[in-house]
Amino acid sequence: MGRALRFTSREESIRTELLTDLIDVGSYKDIHDVLEARVLQLCRADHFALGCANLDGSVGLQWTSRTTMPLLKHYSDWVTNDFVFQATIAQPNRVLSTAEMLRGQKLDAMETRQRSVEAGLDLRHVMATLLIEEQQGLKGGLAVYSEASRPFPARSQQLLQQLVPAIHRAVSRVQKLHAQGLELDLLKASAVEPGALLVLTPWGREMVRTNAATRLLEKWFSRSELTPQGIPQAWVKRVEALSRVKGMFPPDLLRDARDADGEQLQVTFSLSTIPWAGNPLWQVRIVERPHWLREDWLRLLSPAERVVADGLYQGLSNQDMARQMKKSVQTVKDQVKAIYRKTGTQSRGRDRARMKFLTEGRRA
Repeated sequence: MGRALRFTSREESIRTELLTDLIDVGSYKDIHDVLEARVLQLCRADHFALGCANLDGSVGLQWTSRTTMPLLKHYSDWVTNDFVFQATIAQPNRVLSTAEMLRGQKLDAMETRQRSVEAGLDLRHVMATLLIEEQQGLKGGLAVYSEASRPFPARSQQLLQQLVPAIHRAVSRVQKLHAQGLELDLLKASAVEPGALLVLTPWGREMVRTNAATRLLEKWFSRSELTPQGIPQAWVKRVEALSRVKGMFPPDLLRDARDADGEQLQVTFSLSTIPWAGNPLWQVRIVERPHWLREDWLRLLSPAERVVADGLYQGLSNQDMARQMKKSVQTVKDQVKAIYRKTGTQSRGRDRARMKFLTEGRRA
């Protein structure tokens, strides 16, 4: 766009006010109200329109404009035929002029021109851009229109381009505030139940995750079992299956469990009371049940002694454990004695409560 722009004192004053007011915006309407009059003044334009990604996550842009809504009201129905969209989607984050967007085609032959006339708008020139981030996709867009026969001067295009980063940040701020509010609402709605929490969309995209959930997923699942976003692949398939169910949900789909070394991970799936983009969200509640034996005793026992301790906890006799473990009865007896010795507890024969220490150990 040529040499670096030098602002006049008037332009600098407008620009400074605009940039300052964009810092603390809390809604799309705030952004529009900050921009409209000042952009029209800076660019010598007749109309201004701001489009922002729908906060509910649905496809498309939410357009705000005082004067061009008759044209943009049903924009999604003909967006792919709009020469402005076709050009800006190919060169995002760059303000393009009418000539750059038409690329030699005649304005009067464009559907956009015809629709503007039908909407009672004599839009002859436009400068526009789409705001896109690599990771998050389409964030927003803006357009200024002129009814004059002359095109916008290059200076107006430069002035608008200089504002793009600040507008981008303002849109991102509003979207972040909304996401934080949604996360807080989801956490509040599910706070009455125990356990770590993961909230997923019907296609397995993560909406909310507590720190406790991250810790449990890293502990209980290998990397190969997780998606690149760190969600168990089996759970993604689970919510996809649940979302296809019509009527009552099969109980076996609403529960999952894993066992390892005497510990258990219990998982339940339930619908959130808060929808998103018209779709239900799934609450995945994760509860870890630790080993029934108190941790300090658990560290004292060998792997073989832990298996015998499990048998004692279940009330098995020495003969039953020997048969199950394919060991001699004497070996089992020796391991039982070692367990009592290491834990400083009474023998099974003297403890009528049948290993009462084991059940009380978790509360000690």
